[in-house]
Amino acid sequence: MRCHSQSFLLIRDPTSVPISRRRLQDLVQKWGLRLDESSDTALTVITSELVTNAVRHGTGTVLTITVSANLSRRRILVEVYDGSLVLPVPHWADSEDESGRGMALIDRLSLCHGAEHTTCGKCVWAELAMPPQRVTRQRLILRPRRAARAIARRLAHPASP
Repeated sequence: MRCHSQSFLLIRDPTSVPISRRRLQDLVQKWGLRLDESSDTALTVITSELVTNAVRHGTGTVLTITVSANLSRRRILVEVYDGSLVLPVPHWADSEDESGRGMALIDRLSLCHGAEHTTCGKCVWAELAMPPQRVTRQRLILRPRRAARAIARRLAHPASP
């Protein structure tokens, strides 16, 4: 199981929303993950909504964002921690409302999501799917048996042109 994980701190301020999106995009690139248009959009929207909700409804001066990518499960987990003990309550926004659609978007774009109390507040999280990842030379060297099986499968079932 190949995993990547990293946490970073941001000030609980509206300027943290675009910063968090950029940090996640940088991590995806640093880790060599390949996202298609759908998963890239989902990651951007989910991150924006989780951080926006923490900025608006959280407490404390700092947010902790943790991102984990599990390559074997093809999943990315985004967690946002703040100091508030109040868990989010989904509600349905009217067509005239200017806000209130964040949790509905997260519900639609994620595989699963939730919120839980922590010792210092709460964590709101969402997990989303990644497309299949390419096998790199580094992964081949680290996992020779898996590489051999992947090559055997590809030779047995060649892709059609």
